[in-house]
Formats: sequence, structure tokens, C-alpha cells
Amino acid sequence: MRKAILLLFFSVSFTFAQQKFIISGVVRQSDNQKPIAGASVLIAENGMGFITDSTGTFELKLNRGSFLIEVSHQSFFKKYLRVDVKQNQEINFILDEKVNELEEVKISANSSDQNMKRLETGVTNISIKAVKKLPTLLGELDIIKSLFTLPGVTSVGEGSSGFNVRGGNVDQNLILLDDAPIFNSSHLMGFFSVFNPDALRDVNFYRGGIPAQYGGRTASVLNINLKDANAQKLTAMGGVGTISSRLVLEAPIFKDKASVYVAGRLSYVDQMARLINVKQLKDTKANFYDITAKMEFRPSAKDRISLTAFTGHDVFKLGRDTLSSIDVNSSAQFNWQSSTATVAWSHFFNNKFSLKTSASMSQYDASVSNSDSATAFNLKYGIDYRSIKSIFNLNLGQKNKIDFGYQINYYQIQPGELTPTTQYSNKNYLKLPSEQALESAVFINDEIQLTPKLSVGVGVRYALFSNIGEGYVYEYEAGVPREKNTKIDSTFYSRGQTTKRYSGFEPRLGLNLALNDNTTVKLSYNRMQQFIQLLSGTTAALPTDRWKLSDTYVKPQIADQISLGIYKNFKDNTIESSVEVFYKTLKNVVDFKDGSTLLLNEYPETAILQGTGLAYGAELYLKKTLGVLTGWLSYTYSQTRFLIDGPTLDEKINNGRYFQPIYNRPHIFNAIATYQLTRRVSFSSNFTYSSGRAITYPASKVIISNQILPYYNSRNDGQIPDYVRFDFSMNVETHPFRTEGYRSFWNLSFYNVFGRRNAYSVFFRARTQYQQFSSFVRIYKLSIIGSIIPSLTYNFRF
Repeated sequence: MRKAILLLFFSVSFTFAQQKFIISGVVRQSDNQKPIAGASVLIAENGMGFITDSTGTFELKLNRGSFLIEVSHQSFFKKYLRVDVKQNQEINFILDEKVNELEEVKISANSSDQNMKRLETGVTNISIKAVKKLPTLLGELDIIKSLFTLPGVTSVGEGSSGFNVRGGNVDQNLILLDDAPIFNSSHLMGFFSVFNPDALRDVNFYRGGIPAQYGGRTASVLNINLKDANAQKLTAMGGVGTISSRLVLEAPIFKDKASVYVAGRLSYVDQMARLINVKQLKDTKANFYDITAKMEFRPSAKDRISLTAFTGHDVFKLGRDTLSSIDVNSSAQFNWQSSTATVAWSHFFNNKFSLKTSASMSQYDASVSNSDSATAFNLKYGIDYRSIKSIFNLNLGQKNKIDFGYQINYYQIQPGELTPTTQYSNKNYLKLPSEQALESAVFINDEIQLTPKLSVGVGVRYALFSNIGEGYVYEYEAGVPREKNTKIDSTFYSRGQTTKRYSGFEPRLGLNLALNDNTTVKLSYNRMQQFIQLLSGTTAALPTDRWKLSDTYVKPQIADQISLGIYKNFKDNTIESSVEVFYKTLKNVVDFKDGSTLLLNEYPETAILQGTGLAYGAELYLKKTLGVLTGWLSYTYSQTRFLIDGPTLDEKINNGRYFQPIYNRPHIFNAIATYQLTRRVSFSSNFTYSSGRAITYPASKVIISNQILPYYNSRNDGQIPDYVRFDFSMNVETHPFRTEGYRSFWNLSFYNVFGRRNAYSVFFRARTQYQQFSSFVRIYKLSIIGSIIPSLTYNFRF
């Protein structure tokens, strides 16, 4: 009996001693409480370790006892803590930055050789600290403009909305803010973006090798994550700039359990215009504001619930005198507003399996109004989006990581509603029927390390798109172009009834072959489908441009891209270099008939033409990450061509021959440098050069009824003059050695130092003298910014 009791005692004691306890927490930066991804949490006694994820979270399973925990990251000083493990505990670590390494000028927040370890090509992690060092336009820090310093990214010109990536149009970029898409990312007609840099945690930009969890666009994915609301105490930060000011307030709700922050920006362009007292700017309106908020609740070490919200509003109207010499309705006022909300729940089942589920909404509304009594009107557009998405992450060890999940999206578009606003207006009420669609997808990614030198990533996404009523689908006469007068029949579909369905697989592949410790070769392939298009008849997208869902006549766009890259690092990974080449085939690209009308067109299929296309190019990238002088160089050579060759002459563009889209720029070069003169003072510069974008020049002129008219022979066969710009800034930190309390710094920027009048467009006007004998045409260049623009910004934190 005694032996049995002793045996039972030792059995219970051994079991109790072997009981596992969970030690979890978050690793953060000391200066701003941001989570540190890629930090190593190591147990000194047994060598066990964990690498923190993108939220800085770690989780260890330990037996009862005393252990020394070491937390380290290459950019921060190590921290040690002796822990007595008796129960489940939550322990957070705060690391101090190694200021002597000047990590703030890096463009990547990952480990020093992450550019070689990553499977995909064409992926960049943008550091918010790097963006804050760059020269600014009118003192506004801008994530979107920082993309233009990367290879493969361009735009049609200053003051234009959106960006173009590897031969894609502005609507082919998926822009996500905490899982919610942004349908217009611009403030002030494209001069600035809607993203407040003080509220951002990290920015991931995919232009090649796009993971299967992303879909719905064919060119790129810009995934923007808001910073976590993890305040330990009340803090504030912000800045006062030339045209706007911003403020962020962050505070705990329940200590270590719940916290919240609110970030806002407010412009005062109108007030500045009144102070300048320029007659031409008297009636100008150019205002915007945006508010970003996030609340987090951590009920347990394994659960995290977050709620994020964003809203931004713009008003833009040019004064009458500023438009006296051009053919634009000077009474037109543009209003547009974006709103998003996301609720997300993350659960860690164990250190190998986790889940994140999110529900998001995004709403975009725009209008243009005219106050002239004879033509007074208000024209409204809108898009409403709802989505639910779940991603499961399964970590089977360092050699195999799997993530899989599903996504369901709902779209509702109001393509236009015209309302006369006075009884004297000559406009008639018109409301186009709304469009609805449901898009569903399932996806899986698997990253496998086959050998110490070879890794492979395979993935697939299956998407199902259904255009659902209510509305009419028209039938047109066969063998002739689709026109309003060639309709022969129509079919009415009730609300929720499927009018057209599209589906397809989107395979993804990534290969990484390490030739040696400093050189890798990568290969990526991905197919993308896009079921929503932006219909714009102008050079740059306007806030009121119309979104269109795929339907019976407008097929989804499809892109197949293959890219090959060589990556090599030098001097202990402090200098990174890469050369990438890509080739992309395009199917069902969208363009429009010559002279077609998109505004309030009840039959948009009569104006839309679709065809094929291709894009190819090479991208060179060189980056220095550490030292007194840091920065990067990028060069891109690329070409994009479309082929739209319909069965009739009216359904051909450029007589059925290849032509370049308006955003095609063959050569792009950028040079960005930051010099840390002292711990307090640094200088930054940005030089950019690009070939002129494509444009259609008249081939000749004709005189009809005493009117001189241009004659156009082929589309986009010319180029505007090349673009050159140099920017410069100085940053002064007033309290460089403080880690808490009041801190501030100044940014003095000079945009377009050379004062170069870069051409946004070129247009022609005929002049006549004794018209029956001679006439001539004058060529004019339109510049958006034609002089140096200084700005001064004061930033603070306490």
C-alpha cells in the first residue's frame, strides 16, 4: 500500500512538473509603442525560440521553473528578463532602437536579408519612417507618392489621381486599408492621398508574385495596415503644415486590455488663398479632411478584436477667373467622400495554428454640381461594398507554412443620377439603374522549403462572379456595331436574379533558389481576374468617373504575369540590389470608341471596346540601408501595347493595329538619398526622370465650313516632353536623445527645385490670317506645377 502511495505521489509530481504554461505577449518599440515584427524571443536554458509576427506577438510553452528570456532584433538593443513560470502569463517587452545604425532611413521593416529570403518577386515593404524623411509637396507626407520612387510605378502626371503599375490602369490596383478597399485614394484632385501617415503601421506593395489571398485587380496590391491601438498611457502626436494640420490622440481604455486612438487631418487651403489675396483665387474651393480611428480589445492572450473606421471628404471648385481662358464650366463644384469600417477577430489556437476573420465595408460617394441658373444641376455617383473574409494560418515548422481561407464580396453601384436644382434649369431628371454583383473566392497558399537552397510557394484562388439584377439586358442586331438604334430586344431580370456569371482559377507560383549566401534567383507567376472597371474618358481619373461591373457585354479583365529576378546583397546585407524582368499578357482590356460618351450613358456597352494587350520590361533596384548616407536608385524600362480589332471599323482602334495607352512611359529613373549630418540634422533629396507619356497628335488639319479642324490618324502615336524634377528637404529634430516626454522636429522642403515646367499635356489651337490663303496651328503646353514650391512642417509628440 505504501509503495502504491509513493508511486502515485511521484506520478502526480512528475505530471505536475511537466505541465505546460503559456507565456505570451507583444514586443514593441520604446519611442512609439509600435509592434516589432521579426523579433527573436529566445529561452537561454533550452534554446527554444519564437519569431514575432507582423503584430509583434509571441507565444511560448514552458514547464514550471525559472527561465531567462532574451528578446532581440537587429535594429534594437537586446533585453533580458528572468521569469518564474508557475501559471499562464502575459509579458510585454519594450526595445530601444539602435540610433547609431540610423534604421529610420530603411525602406524595409524586415530583416536585413529579407529581400532574398522572400519567395515572391516585385514585393516592397515601405517604412513609414523612410517616407517621413522624404521631401514633400506643400508639407504633406504621402504614401502614394512614395510609390513613384519604386521601379515599375508611374502616373500620367502631377495632380492626377491614382498610379500605374507594370502596364496597368489606375483602376487595376487593389488598395486596402485594414482589409477594406479604397475606390478613390486622392485628396485635392490627386495632389495628395487620403492616408494619414501618423496612423499607419506598415505598407506592403505587391506588383508581382501576388499571394492567393488577394484578388479582384490585375496590376498590383497596396495593402495598408493601420497601427495597433496599444497605448499604455495617454499620448499625442501631430504636425502643422503649409496647407493642413494633423493630430493623433491615443489612450488606454482598460489597462493591458483595451485601447483606442483617433487621427485626424484638416486642410485650410481656402483660408490660405484669402490671405494671399489673389483675384484669380477668390472663388476657389479646395478643402479636405479625414478621420481615422481604431479600437482594440484583448480579452485573452490568444484573442484580439479590433474595430477600425475611416472617413474622408473633399470639396473642389476653381474660381471663375482661373478658367476664363479655357473651355471649362467654372461653376462646377466637385464633392467626394470615402468611408470604410472593419471589424476583425484574431485567435491563436496554438503556436502553429491561428485564424483571422474580418468583416468590412467601403462606401464611395461623389457629385458634381453647377449653380448657373440656366443649367443648374447636381449629378451623383456611388459605390457600396460589403465583404467578409477568413484566413487560417498553419505553421508546420520552418519548412512548411500554409494559409487558406475564403472571401465573399457584395457590390452595389449607382452609375449616375442627374437632378435639376432650380426651376429654370434646362436639365431633365435622369437616374441610371443601379448594378449589383456577388463575388466569392476560396484560396490556399503553401510555402515549402525543399532544400536549404530551394524554396517553392504554390497557391491557387478560385473566383466566382455573378452579376445580379434588377435591370434590363439588351439584345443588339448581329453583324453591326452596338448602338442605341440597333437594339432589337430586351430581357428584364428581377432583383437578385443572375444575369451573367463568370468564374475561373487563378494559379500562383513562386520559386527561390539561393546560389550562395548573398545571391538568389526568383521566379514568380500569377494570374489575376478583375470584375469591376473604371470608365474614364479623360487623361486623369476624375472623382465622378463611373465604375462598371462585368456583365453580359463587359467581360472581366484577365492578366497573366511571369517575372524573373536576381537579388544580390553586399557588405553584410547593408547594400541590396536586384534586377527583375517581367512579361504580362492582358485579356479583355477596356477602351472606348472614338467620340463616345460615358457620362450618363444608359447603354455603356455601346461605348466600350475590349481587346488584348501585353506589357514587358526590366527593373533595376539598388539600395543602401545603413550608414550616414542611405537611399536607393531605381530604373525601369517598360512598354505596354493594346490591340482592339473588332469586326467592324467602328469597333477598331488605330485601324486594328497595336497602340500604346496614355500612361505608357518607356523610361523611369529615381534617385533618393538621405544624409545624416548629425543626430539632430539630416538632409534628403529626390531626383526623378521619366519619358513623356503617350498622346495623340493631329496628323494634319482640314477646313470645313470655314472651320479649321484637326485630323487624327492614329491613337497615342506621340509623346509629350520628358519629365524631370528635383526635390530637397532638411529635417531638424529638436530633442534627438529623448525617449519620452515632448519631442518635435521640423521639415523644410523644396518641391521642384529647378522650377521646371513639366508638361502635363499638349494641345493645339488654330489661328487664321486670310483663311482662304493660309492658316497655322499653335502648340501649347499645360503645366500643373511650373515653379519651386517651398513648405515648412512642424511635427510633435508627447
